[in-house]
Amino acid sequence: MKLVLIEEIDIPTIKQFKESFNQTHDIIHGANQLQRSKNIEKWLRDVTILKTKDYKQSVQTTHYALINHLDEMVGISDVKHHLTPYLQKEGGHISYSISPTYQGKGYGTLLLKETLKKAHTLGLKKVLLTCKETNIASKKVIENNQGIYQHTMLVNQSKVDHYLIYLDNNNYIM
Repeated sequence: MKLVLIEEIDIPTIKQFKESFNQTHDIIHGANQLQRSKNIEKWLRDVTILKTKDYKQSVQTTHYALINHLDEMVGISDVKHHLTPYLQKEGGHISYSISPTYQGKGYGTLLLKETLKKAHTLGLKKVLLTCKETNIASKKVIENNQGIYQHTMLVNQSKVDHYLIYLDNNNYIM
Protein backbone atom coordinates (compact mmCIF):
# COMPACT_ATOMS: atom_id res chain seq x y z
CA MET A 1 0.00 0.00 0.00
CA LYS A 2 1.14 3.51 -0.73
CA LEU A 3 -0.33 6.96 -0.19
CA VAL A 4 0.12 9.28 -3.16
CA LEU A 5 -1.13 12.69 -4.21
CA ILE A 6 -4.48 12.39 -5.96
CA GLU A 7 -3.15 14.09 -9.08
CA GLU A 8 -0.83 11.11 -9.59
CA ILE A 9 -3.87 8.86 -10.13
CA ASP A 10 -5.36 8.35 -13.58
CA ILE A 11 -8.98 9.24 -14.34
CA PRO A 12 -10.20 5.63 -14.92
CA THR A 13 -8.88 4.60 -11.47
CA ILE A 14 -10.70 7.50 -9.79
CA LYS A 15 -13.89 6.69 -11.73
CA GLN A 16 -13.71 3.05 -10.62
CA PHE A 17 -13.28 4.17 -6.99
CA LYS A 18 -16.28 6.49 -7.29
CA GLU A 19 -18.37 3.76 -8.92
CA SER A 20 -17.70 1.37 -6.02
CA PHE A 21 -19.62 3.81 -3.79
CA ASN A 22 -22.42 4.33 -6.32
CA GLN A 23 -23.02 0.57 -6.53
CA THR A 24 -23.50 0.24 -2.78
CA HIS A 25 -25.13 3.64 -2.22
CA ASP A 26 -22.39 4.47 0.31
CA ILE A 27 -21.16 8.03 0.79
CA ILE A 28 -17.67 9.26 -0.06
CA HIS A 29 -16.77 11.49 2.89
CA GLY A 30 -14.59 14.50 2.19
CA ALA A 31 -12.93 14.35 -1.23
CA ASN A 32 -14.29 17.75 -2.26
CA GLN A 33 -17.63 16.40 -3.49
CA LEU A 34 -16.19 13.63 -5.70
CA GLN A 35 -19.43 11.71 -5.34
CA ARG A 36 -21.50 14.55 -6.81
CA SER A 37 -19.03 15.41 -9.55
CA LYS A 38 -20.21 14.60 -13.06
CA ASN A 39 -16.84 15.50 -14.62
CA ILE A 40 -13.89 13.73 -12.96
CA GLU A 41 -11.35 15.64 -15.07
CA LYS A 42 -12.71 18.98 -13.81
CA TRP A 43 -12.93 17.64 -10.25
CA LEU A 44 -9.27 16.58 -10.42
CA ARG A 45 -8.21 20.01 -11.75
CA ASP A 46 -10.18 21.71 -8.97
CA VAL A 47 -8.70 19.63 -6.13
CA THR A 48 -5.20 20.08 -7.54
CA ILE A 49 -5.72 23.85 -7.44
CA LEU A 50 -7.01 23.61 -3.85
CA LYS A 51 -3.43 22.88 -2.74
CA THR A 52 -2.69 26.54 -3.45
CA LYS A 53 -3.71 29.23 -1.02
CA ASP A 54 -6.91 31.27 -1.22
CA TYR A 55 -8.39 29.48 -4.22
CA LYS A 56 -11.95 30.82 -4.54
CA GLN A 57 -11.75 31.53 -0.81
CA SER A 58 -11.79 27.79 -0.14
CA VAL A 59 -9.67 26.14 2.51
CA GLN A 60 -6.25 25.08 1.26
CA THR A 61 -6.53 21.29 1.01
CA THR A 62 -4.29 18.47 -0.19
CA HIS A 63 -5.87 15.23 -1.41
CA TYR A 64 -4.33 11.75 -1.34
CA ALA A 65 -5.19 8.28 -2.61
CA LEU A 66 -4.36 4.96 -0.96
CA ILE A 67 -3.24 2.57 -3.71
CA ASN A 68 -2.77 -1.19 -3.40
CA HIS A 69 -0.31 -3.49 -5.20
CA LEU A 70 -2.77 -3.88 -8.09
CA ASP A 71 -2.85 -0.07 -8.57
CA GLU A 72 -6.46 0.01 -7.36
CA MET A 73 -7.63 3.00 -5.37
CA VAL A 74 -8.56 1.65 -1.94
CA GLY A 75 -9.23 4.99 -0.24
CA ILE A 76 -9.11 8.75 -0.45
CA SER A 77 -8.19 11.34 2.17
CA ASP A 78 -7.66 15.04 2.40
CA VAL A 79 -5.88 17.40 4.77
CA LYS A 80 -7.24 20.89 5.32
CA HIS A 81 -4.28 23.15 6.09
CA HIS A 82 -6.35 25.32 8.45
CA LEU A 83 -9.84 25.26 9.93
CA THR A 84 -12.76 27.58 9.33
CA PRO A 85 -15.37 28.02 12.08
CA TYR A 86 -17.54 25.45 10.29
CA LEU A 87 -14.70 22.88 10.05
CA GLN A 88 -14.08 23.36 13.77
CA LYS A 89 -17.62 22.05 14.35
CA GLU A 90 -17.86 19.40 11.63
CA GLY A 91 -15.21 18.16 9.24
CA GLY A 92 -11.96 18.82 11.07
CA HIS A 93 -8.53 18.73 9.43
CA ILE A 94 -8.80 15.30 7.79
CA SER A 95 -11.53 13.49 5.90
CA TYR A 96 -11.21 9.97 4.55
CA SER A 97 -13.18 7.20 2.87
CA ILE A 98 -12.43 3.58 2.06
CA SER A 99 -13.99 1.86 -0.96
CA PRO A 100 -16.86 -0.39 0.15
CA THR A 101 -14.93 -3.30 -1.38
CA TYR A 102 -12.14 -2.81 1.16
CA GLN A 103 -14.04 -1.69 4.27
CA GLY A 104 -13.64 -3.61 7.52
CA LYS A 105 -10.11 -4.82 6.70
CA GLY A 106 -7.98 -2.23 8.53
CA TYR A 107 -7.38 0.03 5.55
CA GLY A 108 -9.10 2.99 7.22
CA THR A 109 -6.62 2.85 10.10
CA LEU A 110 -3.73 2.65 7.63
CA LEU A 111 -5.10 5.47 5.49
CA LEU A 112 -5.49 7.78 8.48
CA LYS A 113 -2.03 6.87 9.82
CA GLU A 114 -0.37 7.72 6.52
CA THR A 115 -2.46 10.88 6.12
CA LEU A 116 -1.41 12.03 9.60
CA LYS A 117 2.22 11.74 8.49
CA LYS A 118 1.41 13.97 5.50
CA ALA A 119 -0.37 16.43 7.80
CA HIS A 120 2.77 16.66 9.90
CA THR A 121 4.90 17.40 6.83
CA LEU A 122 2.46 20.22 6.02
CA GLY A 123 3.31 21.75 9.40
CA LEU A 124 0.39 20.64 11.55
CA LYS A 125 1.24 19.78 15.16
CA LYS A 126 -2.21 18.58 16.11
CA VAL A 127 -5.26 17.69 14.06
CA LEU A 128 -8.96 17.77 14.78
CA LEU A 129 -11.00 14.85 13.51
CA THR A 130 -14.76 14.60 13.70
CA CYS A 131 -17.31 11.88 13.04
CA LYS A 132 -20.96 11.36 13.73
CA GLU A 133 -21.57 9.79 17.11
CA THR A 134 -23.17 6.80 15.39
CA ASN A 135 -20.19 6.13 13.09
CA ILE A 136 -18.56 3.35 15.11
CA ALA A 137 -16.14 2.37 12.32
CA SER A 138 -14.73 5.90 12.05
CA LYS A 139 -14.44 6.17 15.84
CA LYS A 140 -12.34 2.98 15.86
CA VAL A 141 -10.11 4.28 13.06
CA ILE A 142 -9.52 7.55 14.92
CA GLU A 143 -8.92 5.81 18.27
CA ASN A 144 -6.55 3.30 16.61
CA ASN A 145 -4.50 6.35 15.56
CA GLN A 146 -4.21 7.82 19.07
CA GLY A 147 -7.30 10.01 18.77
CA ILE A 148 -8.21 11.61 22.09
CA TYR A 149 -11.93 12.15 22.56
CA GLN A 150 -12.71 15.79 23.40
CA HIS A 151 -16.49 16.22 23.35
CA THR A 152 -19.70 15.72 21.39
CA MET A 153 -21.43 18.65 19.73
CA LEU A 154 -24.86 18.95 18.13
CA VAL A 155 -24.42 20.05 14.48
CA ASN A 156 -27.42 20.19 12.12
CA GLN A 157 -29.44 17.79 14.31
CA SER A 158 -26.56 15.27 14.41
CA LYS A 159 -24.28 14.53 17.33
CA VAL A 160 -20.67 14.94 16.19
CA ASP A 161 -17.74 13.56 18.21
CA HIS A 162 -14.52 15.59 18.27
CA TYR A 163 -11.06 14.05 18.63
CA LEU A 164 -7.55 15.49 18.73
CA ILE A 165 -4.43 13.75 17.53
CA TYR A 166 -1.06 15.25 18.45
CA LEU A 167 1.82 14.84 16.01
CA ASP A 168 5.43 14.81 17.23
CA ASN A 169 8.54 16.26 15.62
CA ASN A 170 9.69 12.92 14.18
CA ASN A 171 6.70 12.67 11.84
CA TYR A 172 5.15 9.93 13.95
CA ILE A 173 1.92 9.99 15.84
CA MET A 174 2.52 10.51 19.55
